[in-house]
Amino acid sequence: MGLTYTQPTDPSLLDPVELSERLASTLREAVPWLVILSNADASIPEREGKWSAKEVIGHLTDSAVNNLGRIVRMQIAHEHMPGYAQESWVRVQHYREREWAEVLALWFALNEHLVWTIRHINPRALPNEATVAGSPITLGFLIEDYIAHMQHHLRNLRPWLHPGEA
Repeated sequence: MGLTYTQPTDPSLLDPVELSERLASTLREAVPWLVILSNADASIPEREGKWSAKEVIGHLTDSAVNNLGRIVRMQIAHEHMPGYAQESWVRVQHYREREWAEVLALWFALNEHLVWTIRHINPRALPNEATVAGSPITLGFLIEDYIAHMQHHLRNLRPWLHPGEA
């Protein structure tokens, strides 16, 4: 599965409602400071060779698309699922050229759907396993790592976009 952002919790200790609230809280905390960015500011990379804010949120949108499919599929059957070429996904979708409000709206809508989907997972499905990009993982870990991945990118984005704020 590549880089992970958290350590797995015993799936029997996880609660889908709590996981969905963790994701919803992450969204609620980020949206107020993301929406005040101008389209121009969101288009400028932090430094040469790095993604712009639009591309970071685009990457998180791509993560939502890929992980929504995984979350649904892992409730149904054990599967071998591929990873995805993150840099290529961002490049071919031209997030930097899209309006900031559109990029944010797509990211938010997909994640609100993920909040809904996660909230309705049967807790007995959280230990379900699949192989993602060659790594065996549980559904519970996939969800925890998805949230930690988003929090990682948002933490890194905020100081750059709003110097002097935590």
